Amino acid sequence: MKKIIGIFICMLLITIILPIAVTAGDETNPEIVDNVGDTPLSLLDIESAWFFEMEEEPDYLFIAMKILFLKENYNAVFSIRWSYDGNDYAAGVNTFSFRDTIFRCGLPKRATYWQWNSMPKCEGQIDIEDEIITWKIPKSTIGDPQPGDVLTNTKANAVPGFPLSVLYFILQFDYRDFAPDNYGEFGLNYIVKY
Repeated sequence: MKKIIGIFICMLLITIILPIAVTAGDETNPEIVDNVGDTPLSLLDIESAWFFEMEEEPDYLFIAMKILFLKENYNAVFSIRWSYDGNDYAAGVNTFSFRDTIFRCGLPKRATYWQWNSMPKCEGQIDIEDEIITWKIPKSTIGDPQPGDVLTNTKANAVPGFPLSVLYFILQFDYRDFAPDNYGEFGLNYIVKY
């Protein structure tokens, strides 16, 4: 019995003393993971999303979202949300079949068209081949997080854009996708590196 207790105490001390490596922040180890096939519309089916930084560009936060079947000229809204320093932030992109794609980031006070248009624009890229959307966000527009600060309450969503969203609403089809799936659940935290 003493040996079992001794082994248990040693294991406990080892797990406390040795740092446990949590590798997140890339496609292999994303902060946000979603079940594939949880929306019938694969154009909006989120696979994963992750935060990352580049040492050579310390003033920017990058966020990537992988979609099962990404198509740039489909009317949709893709966004990532997180909390930092008591504020909720978002990075989003509207894709259109009839006008330019616009990437934005900042404080989303309300989910309205006018508020969205007042959010700062940021750089972004839609990689159709790899089915990944990437935002390049100036840290100054999202509370200026410093090394060691933690971004919490990470989540992602993909919803059909206008006019399809109205049609789906009238027909009672819910093609939206949320990651994680359950309301009130969040992905992993991200610790700012630079």
